[in-house]
Amino acid sequence: MSSEQFREIVENIFNRWTALRLAVEHGMGGRNGHQKAIDLMNHTFDYCTQPNTPSPEDLQDALDDYLDQEFQTICDDNSSQEISHFLIKYLNMFKSGQLTEIASELAQLPVASIWLHPSHKITYVAVENSSSESEDEENPQQSQQNGFTVTDLPAGFAPSASGASMAIQEEDMEPGWTKVTSKSRRKH
Repeated sequence: MSSEQFREIVENIFNRWTALRLAVEHGMGGRNGHQKAIDLMNHTFDYCTQPNTPSPEDLQDALDDYLDQEFQTICDDNSSQEISHFLIKYLNMFKSGQLTEIASELAQLPVASIWLHPSHKITYVAVENSSSESEDEENPQQSQQNGFTVTDLPAGFAPSASGASMAIQEEDMEPGWTKVTSKSRRKH
């Protein structure tokens, strides 16, 4: 058994992590958000394959810390806990030589697109602008599209016009934080 086989398992799990993908697509990691997500996946692989197997809780803490520091994101959906659980579960199965069982479980999951690859192009989704129109006039480098203001996106990227949408609701929280709840709906 090679470590490259386990790397494929880690990549499979990370490419299914919707919260991480949304953080990247919404620009939470800045211009290098896509690369930061790839780095997180690679660091997680390295962390899991160290001599002492981490606990799911330790892995979750590491994922949560990275998301908070690099993406200013906190996963209230418990997805980091779920990711950690499955990675450690599959790591233990991998070490026991249960590759067929792992492949069987992963094959039962819906097909996931491979987006955590350096050559994959991310479609950035614009975030709602709360500034006034006079501020928009002062900053001509911003462009207004469909009620959203596109700022700080790589050249050539614009808001996604299809796929899932996210409703943003602000609640009174600590200063500087916004609670984001999603109501996903797919356009057919």
